Amino acid sequence: MELGIIADEVHGSFATACEHIAGWGLPLVEVRNVDGRNVTLLDDAALDDAVATVREHGLRVSAVASPVFKSALDERPSDAAADFAVPGLVTVADNLALLERACVAARRFDTRFVRIFTFFRVPWSDAVVEQVTRHVAEAAEVARRHDVVLAIENEPVCVVATGSELGRFMDLLDALLATDLRPHVGALWDPGNALGAGEATPFPDGYAAIPADRLVHVHLKDLGSEPASFGTFVPLGQGRIDYRGQFRALARDGYRGSVVLEPHYAPVGVDPLDAARTCVEAALAELGAAEART
Repeated sequence: MELGIIADEVHGSFATACEHIAGWGLPLVEVRNVDGRNVTLLDDAALDDAVATVREHGLRVSAVASPVFKSALDERPSDAAADFAVPGLVTVADNLALLERACVAARRFDTRFVRIFTFFRVPWSDAVVEQVTRHVAEAAEVARRHDVVLAIENEPVCVVATGSELGRFMDLLDALLATDLRPHVGALWDPGNALGAGEATPFPDGYAAIPADRLVHVHLKDLGSEPASFGTFVPLGQGRIDYRGQFRALARDGYRGSVVLEPHYAPVGVDPLDAARTCVEAALAELGAAEART
């Protein structure tokens, strides 16, 4: 499993972030914001510059971390607190148009993965899940045309927030998807998001609910000891998630994708570059310890 990190978790300047990511020996960068703008909003010239920056530093892109379907399911403007959402993203048509641009960016970055969500959280019901799966199936048609894979992330502010919900959702989605669309959609597992959403044991229990053959991407973050807190982020190995066990389980289950840091670690008085490097070193240590046990 190769380790990467989301660029804007390192530095607001995309070039500076890539320089440090490469300097730390990581092979992968994930692209969400580029110089303060969401990657899906870049014009062709800015996108070309970002691609050139990645290549200049000898990196590869793990995924385009789009905000697609991070909006209200009822297609009404929402003031819901959601990090990295795009203002004005309201209707399903808006989301699908943004997805077109995300897919173009993915192909330019030479990655097949585009992260998406499952709309702002409302109580889980058959009707709600039917709506969300139908819209994701529409998105899968877009993904097929561009030959990319949509990675559906569990996210506390969205309908699918935990591992158990992600597993249930994938089963329901697969029952709806045509055979030729299924390879263009998969699960993005974020144990830290699941913990922040109230899942007591993201590993092993949340992870166990996700079909291993539908897992295409993994994000990494850890949370400290405060109960039900989604604001106390710590480097891997210092929080409540058994990442060594998680990494061993991924290897056992045949996962061959990347694992990408989205640490949100920003202690007061610490330079963001130093905080990011601390998280990279901690993740490498956890990966190494997991490998030593296998």
